Amino acid sequence: MAEAAVVSRVRVFISWSGEGSPSHEVAKALNAWIRNVIQVAEPFLSSDDIQPGDRWNDIIGRELDDSGFGILCVTRDVLNSPWMLFEAGALAGGYKNPKRVCPYLLNVSRSDLKPPLSQFSAVTADRDGTFRMMQSLNTTGAGPLIPDDILKRSFTVFWDELEAALKDIRKAER
Repeated sequence: MAEAAVVSRVRVFISWSGEGSPSHEVAKALNAWIRNVIQVAEPFLSSDDIQPGDRWNDIIGRELDDSGFGILCVTRDVLNSPWMLFEAGALAGGYKNPKRVCPYLLNVSRSDLKPPLSQFSAVTADRDGTFRMMQSLNTTGAGPLIPDDILKRSFTVFWDELEAALKDIRKAER
């Protein structure tokens, strides 16, 4: 009898700043969408995953440590957010235990980024940039979380949903 394959999982920390801000709206859209595209990914979004009565700073600290991938939802209003900068540094984990951290740019260009955000390879919140980010998320030291062909198909099936949400956020931000 063949052994069942063990599915790897990866914790994904989605960083945002400002309740109700465009950054937060992007984070909420990604949170649900990532679960559809890579089902074994476990996104963490503080506004959804911290319950009333929880010690939020303890939970965020644990998630920053446990996450293997970080997405920074960068919009114009959070370029210099101290909280965004803190989470970027904590996710980076220094040189001993570095993690992949991807600034996800909506209505912001790479040239707008300043250190520490500019030290990470950023993508734009469009089809190509989002796919590149998902390819990176899907890549682990033990191999892909899901086969590349399934990632491509899943991305294609669910892209329109995220694209519509990003379009609405862009309109509201202007």
